[in-house]
Amino acid sequence: MYDALSLEVQRWNSIAGILTGTGNIVYKKVLLLVAIAFTPCHAMAHEGHQHASYVSESSRIVGTYSPQVRSHSAAAMADAALAFVTTLEESQRDQVLEELKSAERKKWTNLPQRSGNGGLALGKCDETQMKAFCDLLATLLSQEGYDKICHVMLADDQLLEDGNPRPGFGTEDFFVVLFGEPSASEPWGFQLDGHHLGLNLSMHGDKITLAPSHTGAQPVKFKIGEKEIRPLAAENDVAFELVGSLNEVQQHSAILSNAKGNLAAGPGNDQIPKLNGVSCDTFTASQLILLEQLIVQWVGILPPEQAQLRMNALKKEFSEMKFGWRGGTTNGDAIDYSIQGPTLLIEYAAQDQQANHIHTIYRDPTNAYGRQLEGE
Repeated sequence: MYDALSLEVQRWNSIAGILTGTGNIVYKKVLLLVAIAFTPCHAMAHEGHQHASYVSESSRIVGTYSPQVRSHSAAAMADAALAFVTTLEESQRDQVLEELKSAERKKWTNLPQRSGNGGLALGKCDETQMKAFCDLLATLLSQEGYDKICHVMLADDQLLEDGNPRPGFGTEDFFVVLFGEPSASEPWGFQLDGHHLGLNLSMHGDKITLAPSHTGAQPVKFKIGEKEIRPLAAENDVAFELVGSLNEVQQHSAILSNAKGNLAAGPGNDQIPKLNGVSCDTFTASQLILLEQLIVQWVGILPPEQAQLRMNALKKEFSEMKFGWRGGTTNGDAIDYSIQGPTLLIEYAAQDQQANHIHTIYRDPTNAYGRQLEGE
């Protein structure tokens, strides 16, 4: 038996190069929080052997299977995608495979119902297919990113009454699509969407973007066995730490309203608005560390090498970014916030006054749906 939390802390130490100031007290304070939030689903299930917590075969595999990941190279990604496709029956392949320029690529949603959109439901996959899907997802993402996406899907299982199927809800009702032919050298795309999740990955060789993507959670915390899971823990807690660190003048610019708002550029709204807030050019060194730790909650979904490259580019834009806030400043308040720069828009918004229902969005207006990667 192993200590899953200890393993997570070790892993976060090993990828600390993504973050600045790893010796800083603020970083160390956040590290444990992030490790707890990202403790793998399969580690938690194995510790307690609580498979009864899973409401479907899809959720059991997502929650307990340890994916086989050779590497995060372009070739490994393409191979994992093709391995998944080969497990499918012809009718399933017809649902999964789309042309690179298909209109389906922009029809992704975070709503429970797909309204006729394409894709193969995970609930229509057998165990072999589900494991191949998990292998693919884990090859495309960092370990932390994979665990986050699993947590988002498993959170949706909590909305099923007594575990009974409910159209549009639960791990069974997330849909996967591949755009173009998976290749180590040519552009292709991957999409996974459903309630509170719209993951859009565009690949071309060793370059990858997740713009635009939506992550959310309802409920914001739940248990599998005796383990509590918070899919978006750091997205919440680091943000409150950052707004609490602002001085009076900074807060005057950052806090735009005492009442929360909603996403300005959520799914279906690819037009990027110009948002307000405090200029990050006024941030102290410790505030910049918190800003980076906040942004990496989204960027870190990518494999470590690509996440590092993206964070290196974004750090050069910190002085041009703005941080905006609506709602109270006590952790647990219903809030929304945004971080916006030349190539970044992140939004986080509570959907209820209990802050138990969260939507977030990650966008890069210069590289939506891999526009740069496809040479447009």
